[in-house]
Amino acid sequence: MKLVLPKLFDFCESYWESKKNYRNLSYVLVAVFIISLLIGAGNYFSVFKSFYLLSHINFTDAIEYSFNFLLFFEMIGLVFVIPQSIANSIAKQFQIMSLIFLRTSFEELSNLSFNSPFQEQFTIIGRMAVDAGAALIIFFLTHLFYSFQKHRQITDETERVKFINLKKIIAVGVLIGLLTSVFFDIKRYLFTGTFHPSYSIFYLILIFADMILLLAAFRYTIHYPSIFRYSAFVLITIFIRIALASPVYYNAIIGISTVLFGIGVAYIHNLFFTGREKGLIKSDGST
Repeated sequence: MKLVLPKLFDFCESYWESKKNYRNLSYVLVAVFIISLLIGAGNYFSVFKSFYLLSHINFTDAIEYSFNFLLFFEMIGLVFVIPQSIANSIAKQFQIMSLIFLRTSFEELSNLSFNSPFQEQFTIIGRMAVDAGAALIIFFLTHLFYSFQKHRQITDETERVKFINLKKIIAVGVLIGLLTSVFFDIKRYLFTGTFHPSYSIFYLILIFADMILLLAAFRYTIHYPSIFRYSAFVLITIFIRIALASPVYYNAIIGISTVLFGIGVAYIHNLFFTGREKGLIKSDGST
């Protein structure tokens, strides 16, 4: 099992990262957008009023559905980043959070009426602006987070390969959990006619995966800065889940603060290594 799952992961990763797959994903996104747009146009003329699952789709839903598929693809991409490094995995989570904020901003379009006075739309426009602004700030802060990353090998090559294989096994479990949650989202849509992506469920799965990685890391390193960094990154995943489950305004504050916390962790983690290189801090993190 230990050998089969890493090989399965490598096979899936090689396909997912291929140019052919990216081209196919682009075709899917364009097709979802056009089909949703055509169904929305049909509903404008009451063409699909007798079709339960299609009758409630309007023009603006084409953007929302396209974003849902884009986010699903990004989440799969996150799974394949997990074995690379936990820092890259967290950065990918920041990216997905920013895209979810953009999606939420687009969702408000369905509540916006261009025929009504501006004063009556002010609350909706305010929510759109807050989510879009938060997405932009997180976009910039994620760039800063990447700039602070300095990957260092703290174990020998044999132990490093073992740890990577363990992360691949965990990543396969995360992928299975993601596909399972999407299955139930689709099932709920077929029975209720409404689609609510389970982003919070996905991040809950990531929390448990990060905890396993944290506990397993003790087997490969007892380096205090690295253990603290792993622990802090688990906390970041928890805060992202809280942000996505919070109402407007609060979600922006929590989301931006979470990325700032991640930048602080990365910066201070680098200080430990700089201090050790200068002989100010011992290998175990003490002074």
